Amino acid sequence: MLTRLQAEWRLKLLLFVAINAIFWTGYQWLSRHALFPLCEVPVTWLDRTVPFQPGLWSWVYLSQFLFTGTLPWLLVARADIRRYVISLAVMSGASFAVFLFFPTEGPRPNAVGDNVAMRWIAAADGSLNALPSLHAAFLVCMGRLAGRMFGLKLVPVVMLWGGAILYSTLATKRHYALDLLAGGTLGWIADSLAWRGTRAAATIPASRGSASQRGER
Repeated sequence: MLTRLQAEWRLKLLLFVAINAIFWTGYQWLSRHALFPLCEVPVTWLDRTVPFQPGLWSWVYLSQFLFTGTLPWLLVARADIRRYVISLAVMSGASFAVFLFFPTEGPRPNAVGDNVAMRWIAAADGSLNALPSLHAAFLVCMGRLAGRMFGLKLVPVVMLWGGAILYSTLATKRHYALDLLAGGTLGWIADSLAWRGTRAAATIPASRGSASQRGER
């Protein structure tokens, strides 16, 4: 694990700072400014069935950032890092275009209660970024990346954790069910485009990282 973290750490640190600065600037602005008329997301039976449950589920909602924020640091080859960045660019570019031209307001409750995590989420996140759900997009895209890196052994963990996070987006009323479908589809497409024409190169063992990196330079 330490070998994975050390591989290309300067490049990963630079990308971490740059990507977060660009992404969150655009995301925050678009989530609070509608330049075009708001669009409505159809409400499904699932949206009506899942009640507002901010207690535990707000913390589960935030746990997504632990998964998606940690995984890229474990990549060892520059080619894999480049593909990761491509997948982010596809997801961000497509979702930001939808947020701009077809803004949708999530099912946000008027009162969020006194839960610390839920209050932080409500304060930090605007309301005009419901569809597509980037929570779902990142989960699918990073879940497929985790499979490439570690094989099938993490599939049960990713599915259980990911399923809980997807439910949390409904339980905290940040998204509609169709937002999740659109976001998950976007994440799958972004990953497929980034990795097309290659097999699971990210499964290269960390111990071979230095040789792989030399081959990329």
